[in-house]
Amino acid sequence: MSISVEVGRTPRGQRSYPLGFKVEFLQLWDAAMVERGGRARLMREYGLSRATVRGWLEARVRGDFEASMVSAALKSKGSSRVDAQERAELARLRAENQRLKKKVEQAEAIQQIMGKAIELMDGITASSTDEEESIPPALMSAEQYQQWLNRKGLS
Repeated sequence: MSISVEVGRTPRGQRSYPLGFKVEFLQLWDAAMVERGGRARLMREYGLSRATVRGWLEARVRGDFEASMVSAALKSKGSSRVDAQERAELARLRAENQRLKKKVEQAEAIQQIMGKAIELMDGITASSTDEEESIPPALMSAEQYQQWLNRKGLS
């Protein structure tokens, strides 16, 4: 039987043993008591010193491993709540983003309409400020009609 948990490294390059590794190692330690020299072979196999194993054995007796496992379980439950909160926040932000995109599209459409309306108003203003006679051509005198044709470049 071997240990399924990987040994990590600290930033300084030292080996770091996760709780799962320690628990599995101590299970192997207890089983190795049956054969002569089994514990020494186990320490050599995993490159552990007697002091390290003794510290783990003392921690197990004190109940440190159980406390660590309980706190890890509580942290994982807490992180799942945080994940659910983050998912809810993400959904809320996505909905708000869609709502704001629609507002931007409406504002752009309004801006285009207003631009066209301003162009139209400029055209109306320009045409109304012409010095044209307000008399329709059918009611003009011959002289006025000739002047109107000249102004329009039709004669």
